[in-house]
Amino acid sequence: MQLALRDLREEFSHPVTLAALAGVSVVVGISGPFGTMDAFGLIPRLAYWMIVVPLTYGAGFLGTMAVRPYLPSGPQGLRIALAALGSAIAVALVLGVLNTGLGLDLGGARDLALGFAAVYVICLVIEAVGAVLQSQSQKLDSTARIPALLSRLPLEKRGALLALTAEDHYIIVVTTKGREMLLLRLADAMREAAPVAGLQIHRSHWVALAGVVSVARVGDGAEALLINGDRLPIARARIAAARAAGLLPRKGD
Repeated sequence: MQLALRDLREEFSHPVTLAALAGVSVVVGISGPFGTMDAFGLIPRLAYWMIVVPLTYGAGFLGTMAVRPYLPSGPQGLRIALAALGSAIAVALVLGVLNTGLGLDLGGARDLALGFAAVYVICLVIEAVGAVLQSQSQKLDSTARIPALLSRLPLEKRGALLALTAEDHYIIVVTTKGREMLLLRLADAMREAAPVAGLQIHRSHWVALAGVVSVARVGDGAEALLINGDRLPIARARIAAARAAGLLPRKGD
């Protein structure tokens, strides 16, 4: 949650994000959707949406971050739909509390269901657009030979990528300039590490091939020494892959 809140603070620090939220607030404040045209005059309506738009954006962001570690590894469309559901639930709760506090009539069960459906559709569109933009960003990063994963790190830690280590729902990204913990699945992190040549050496570890200094056999497995001094285990089941990648001598050599 601390990492999610930090990411949210960074979102609200971007001038583009603030400008977009302000623009949306003005547009919906003038158009008066969801019954606000009848409930408020122009100035109170603008004030209402100036509060609602950034508040629900933040709630939706945190809702998505909360469910992301639990999303299945199935089709992207399913992941987007489930992420949008988490976002919509958070937004609906915030709207319910806010509108109740303002004394607005929430209507009956049918009105609440229709309202939630509208919120879900909006969240679904936002998630889908975000996925498309992220995909395009990853393609541009790949073309520039810069891993998309590095864009998630603070500027001072964006060195050459060395390793990824999974811990619960988080990963530790290790570069030549330090390490950073991110709320991300290892599979997604390895995908965003492209085009860096690397290998998953353990169910919890991935290494960049260029960052490995040496490999020593340890018991049934092996151990990789990185240029920063870290030592990571190579699982027995990954020995063949490590040998094929050139980290270990081929049999008979």
